[in-house]
Amino acid sequence: MGVAVADYDLDGWPDLFVTNDYLNNYLFRNNGDGTFTETSLLAGAALRDDGQTISNMGTDFRDYDNDGRPDILVVALAGQTFPLFRNLGKGMFRDATYASGLAKLSVNRSGWSPIFADFDNDGWKDLFVSCSHVNDLIEKSEAHRYRLTNAVFRNAANGGFVDASAGAGLSAASPKAHRGATVADLNGDGRLDVVVTALGEPAEMWENTGAGGQNWIRLRLEGTKSNRQGIGATVRIGNQWNHMTTSFGYSSSSVQGVHFGLGEQKQVDRIEIVWPSGTTQVLNGVAVNREVTVKEP
Repeated sequence: MGVAVADYDLDGWPDLFVTNDYLNNYLFRNNGDGTFTETSLLAGAALRDDGQTISNMGTDFRDYDNDGRPDILVVALAGQTFPLFRNLGKGMFRDATYASGLAKLSVNRSGWSPIFADFDNDGWKDLFVSCSHVNDLIEKSEAHRYRLTNAVFRNAANGGFVDASAGAGLSAASPKAHRGATVADLNGDGRLDVVVTALGEPAEMWENTGAGGQNWIRLRLEGTKSNRQGIGATVRIGNQWNHMTTSFGYSSSSVQGVHFGLGEQKQVDRIEIVWPSGTTQVLNGVAVNREVTVKEP
């Protein structure tokens, strides 16, 4: 149902996480020799803590808690929660769905396409989810709705999330059978916008009008030894880590560079990029509030 790519064990080789509907999820560890080993059960990312299989839909594979290790978020149907697997290092994950507050926030929602991105540019990745149930007759048999409004959960920077959907204007929209979602700064104002598809209805474009006064920077990578878009490169600014990827969500793809919210930071003293080729590149004293094209040396 979904696939996302990240180097979860930090060995320099990109790994694959695959969601499976009512089956164990897969975590394919890259052996670095052209082969993969499926490690989800041993790594703690195959199932929720209770061992139950659920309707795993889309996924994102990204560091949400600024510890430098990519974490895994999976969305599912109402009553199942949106499982969050926190990367503990040494190839291990722990179910942080309840500890992060996402269990309570998501238990009555059905999701399809999740996106970890810093929508308020405060230096912490928030979570956007396109929402709808899969069963268009669900309301006849259960106390769940088929058409839903989308959701955004703000990263509270303490390991937890809070529901910001109403303040963001999402809750006031017409419910739809949403599916895919993609993120990009569509008007170049430094604030990440979202486009969401819906079955049988026009797509929605959500313009981000918040994040006033918060600084940002975005990197457009150009590989030379590595692939042309720098896919798989990891980037560090201060205590923030991100990586260049287009593979996350559900039936969607986002190509928007590597975006960092910087809060009140007025200059980036150091940017460290590790390219897929293994080359490490460092940029110093970079001005903020702009998109910077970086060519692999």
